[in-house]
Amino acid sequence: MLDADESVELRALQARAYGRAGALNEVEAARLRELEAGKLRRTEPPAPREPEPAAPAPPHIEPEHIEPAASTVVEGAGTAVSEDRTTGAPHGDSALAALRRHWRLAVAITAAFIVVGLVLGWLIFADRGPAPMQLSAQQGEWQSAIVASGDFDPGSVRAVAQEEGVVIWFATKNESADVCLVLGHEDATAPACTTREQATIQGVDATLAKPVSEAQTYDIQAQMYLTQDGEPAVITRSYITSSQSTSMFASEAEAEAATTLAAQTGLDRRTILVVGYDDEVPIWTGIDTSTQRYCLVYDGSMPDPPMVCDDSLMLADADRTLVLDVADDGETTRYEYQFGYGQQYLTVTRGWESDDAAGE
Repeated sequence: MLDADESVELRALQARAYGRAGALNEVEAARLRELEAGKLRRTEPPAPREPEPAAPAPPHIEPEHIEPAASTVVEGAGTAVSEDRTTGAPHGDSALAALRRHWRLAVAITAAFIVVGLVLGWLIFADRGPAPMQLSAQQGEWQSAIVASGDFDPGSVRAVAQEEGVVIWFATKNESADVCLVLGHEDATAPACTTREQATIQGVDATLAKPVSEAQTYDIQAQMYLTQDGEPAVITRSYITSSQSTSMFASEAEAEAATTLAAQTGLDRRTILVVGYDDEVPIWTGIDTSTQRYCLVYDGSMPDPPMVCDDSLMLADADRTLVLDVADDGETTRYEYQFGYGQQYLTVTRGWESDDAAGE
């Protein structure tokens, strides 16, 4: 095959050789013949590729011989048991076959685990009711005396609360038809019983007076209701009372403070009572013995305590108010007590300043 330059050269030589006035010298004529011979030359076809040798055949493998199923027969007393086992059986099939043969055992094991779980859950989470209250040795003797009285159903007496040394028991009688609330201290007891229906709706009350001194007693009051589960729910309260007064005090120390306050201020001991507290400090009221005025007193634990009394001209009013300002460390606290025929209450205002002080 001629390239591009040789093709151009061939056409130029042919034009000069075969044209009307064409003429070539010997060298050009030889070159023309050479180019024409090269144009007519054909490329020989490529030699055919020899076929690739075939891959050798894999060696012949004989299939693995599988043992026939072995059969074992056990004879006895007219019963034949046959067990078939296949040597080449897959593992999954053998496990499935074993499960089919022992399904009763698997069910029994599963049921056993369920029962054990239920029992453990009941032992751990079951509601066994309230824990019994711990009694001292002396209080245990009081309970034994109540049980020995035979007034209540056997095994029903149970201590449920305690208030200022007085034990409160729950019990039943008349074969659990009635429920009872029993207060006890030393040899004194105060039982109160009612039906279960009444105890659920209205409750049952009992009161026991425990001597404190010759002139004072500790009154313990308890009120019991039955819950929806039939369990007792008890509310207790206690206060000091005196035969010389209608007032009630939270503790013996408070009752003694009232006696001291009467001696310091001239208030009638029978009219002194606590109307509120500022933190731990009691706020008292009482009637002045000489003037019959109503007075408001702060604390009362020191001589000449801060106090204020109402104006006698206001005695005819239905509602009255006593206002007492107490200064401490540069801060004034106002105690305002409203009383009369309506609701009585005490208001405590810290950091209070009068209008005059605010204007300054």
